[in-house]
Amino acid sequence: MKGFRSFPALAALLCAAGLAQTQPVMDGLNATAWVQTSVEYRACVLQAWRSARLSLERALKDRRWTAALEQASDPRRLPPAIIVDIDETVLDNSPGQARFLLEGNGRYSQELWEKWTAEKRALPVPGAREFLQAAAARGVTVFYISNRGGGEAQATRENLIEQGFPFRESTAGGLGDALLLRGEKPEWTSDKGPRRAAVAAHYRVILLCGDDLNDFFPARLSPEERMAKARSYDSWWGERWIILPNPMYGSWEDSLYGFDRSLSPQEIQQRKLKALRTR
Repeated sequence: MKGFRSFPALAALLCAAGLAQTQPVMDGLNATAWVQTSVEYRACVLQAWRSARLSLERALKDRRWTAALEQASDPRRLPPAIIVDIDETVLDNSPGQARFLLEGNGRYSQELWEKWTAEKRALPVPGAREFLQAAAARGVTVFYISNRGGGEAQATRENLIEQGFPFRESTAGGLGDALLLRGEKPEWTSDKGPRRAAVAAHYRVILLCGDDLNDFFPARLSPEERMAKARSYDSWWGERWIILPNPMYGSWEDSLYGFDRSLSPQEIQQRKLKALRTR
């Protein structure tokens, strides 16, 4: 492809050759294989949870410390809590992603996803269980804020408990148990901010842990807006905010095509090509 200076030009060539008309059903193949087989992935997640361990001690000692932008009032008298995402943060769902590739033409399928979560077979992301067990032993309440649907609640709860994650059946402020899923209350949309705010009203949130920008602040933004806002919190990454690698899916991908799920696979591919830079 030497001589092509832009990806629109490359895309035009692919179209002319009839290649861009083929749905890239293996879009996630490299990403899923990397998560499942590489030493590099394991090293990344262990590194993330080691950073969390180092921050835990500092966070418990400093009563003013909070990781939640939604922490509206003085948190010094509140008990400590950690908020974690579930998928690709504490539970490894790469087998579910593999099923999309092998059984679903490479595209996300709600039916295949719910079949996977109902099996309750997701294993811990390396280092996650051990860290959260250590935090719970220090009196920290762990909240699991996930965009899994309410119909997946029981299987999710059982999967976490069976894998040894600390789980509070009762928490402060009328929140119920420690699992806060999308849609359980009208205001609990896919934006996790209201759920973080609900926790922060009754707990000092000392760490946020996730694999997606939405686990830290509302992320339905353009790539440029996401980058600008994240940069303003550069000092929080690896300290108050612990992020896990997830190249398989996420709001980063949706932002490349304007969160428009109505686009065809070919249109999505073109948007991704246009987002690339060569210098």
